[in-house]
Amino acid sequence: MAKKSFAIFLATVMAASMLTACGGSSETSKDDAASTEDTSSAEETTEDTADDAAAEETESTGSGEEVTLQVFDAHAYGLDQYAEMVEAFEKDHPGVTVEVQHAANDSSTLLQSRVNSGDIPDVFDVESGTSAKMYYEYAYDWTEDTDVTSLFNEDALETGRDDDGKIKSLPWTYENMGILYNKDCFEKAGITELPTTIDELEEACKKLDAAGITAFALPAKETWVLGQLATHFMMDKSLDANGTAEAIKSGELTFEDMPNWNNLFKFLDLAMEYGPDKPLEIDWETSENMLANGDAAMIHMGDWCQSTLDSFNPDANLAFLPTPVGDSADDTTLLSSCNWTYIVNKDSENLELAKEYCEYILTSEMGQYWMCEGVGAVPGVKTDKEVKGTLANDAKTYIAAGETNGWIHTIAPTSYSDVCGPYIQAYMTGDMSAEEITQLFQEFWTAG
Repeated sequence: MAKKSFAIFLATVMAASMLTACGGSSETSKDDAASTEDTSSAEETTEDTADDAAAEETESTGSGEEVTLQVFDAHAYGLDQYAEMVEAFEKDHPGVTVEVQHAANDSSTLLQSRVNSGDIPDVFDVESGTSAKMYYEYAYDWTEDTDVTSLFNEDALETGRDDDGKIKSLPWTYENMGILYNKDCFEKAGITELPTTIDELEEACKKLDAAGITAFALPAKETWVLGQLATHFMMDKSLDANGTAEAIKSGELTFEDMPNWNNLFKFLDLAMEYGPDKPLEIDWETSENMLANGDAAMIHMGDWCQSTLDSFNPDANLAFLPTPVGDSADDTTLLSSCNWTYIVNKDSENLELAKEYCEYILTSEMGQYWMCEGVGAVPGVKTDKEVKGTLANDAKTYIAAGETNGWIHTIAPTSYSDVCGPYIQAYMTGDMSAEEITQLFQEFWTAG
């Protein structure tokens, strides 16, 4: 996750006071290093002290020089806890500075630009599946590091294998997506049972509207959200995600013949009729704010946004609504996957340190604190730590009941959401018909 309107960049030029809030601590670390150098300079008359300091630095970094670890992280969630985690790592590794670039928007474009220019981060994360495989040529192979891989749940670890079965990346957290709804809004509108069909969803929208509540705040400005939304209406539950994606790619399953595909456009019509006047101006942050504060009853998103929702309103009464896509309750979809995965640059000048950092943020107590409490999600690593996120815990009930399916958008042809998301936007602006969109989706998948 995936994942997911403001872009956050943390680099060493940012002031130390901002770093704690934004998840990068490189400037703070550099200030600490500078302070250490000043102190050493003032005490140069004491040779033994200087020699001891040099010896300590050599032991911690492997050389007499300071080391900067370049990290690219495509998340905007749990940043305060991430900052604490980085600070703790640097404290345990004197002489090491972790320089983090957080990229909440356009992360794939920014990462690709860095790779194309030869500026490959030591550690970086991408969406598992199609996106991750694009970078496996640069990835360290963890297959033989069983002391590390054994720490993860097997199904989570599977998302990081290449076509030869080699483990080229390590999983972050389980992420679940569908419609998120505000229970208090539903109660105020007199909705006592969750809608399970498109017709029932329309009736719920009418009740919300009658109660003076905006039914939808679909973040239609975000092409990635629209791309993810569309996959609910592609899913063939008898095939699950992988089987559905393969059937589309092979031509065995066409968009025209998908039983629920046309309901995507009915869903979009409802989102426009019972949503804000300018839906394409609603970004992910605005939609989450509206949901958390009861200004909208429903959005499409995943439990990765728990920390942001909590920042807007920690008392928000929220839960998952499996997405109604058809005429039967059996068709509703809640999609679950270990979506984001971390890659270590196999050619890093600080390979062992990069491996240690990757393992640290995913498996250590501090890493689990970040994931379970900061992000509020279930980690891919084996853990008994309590998960803070209300939404993640809600999703666990559906997972336990076998009522979830996998993610299609991460195993779709490359640039799926970037290409197909704008098609859906064109439908919402009235520039393209449902038939035209269907044809364009078909052509994209066939060509891919």
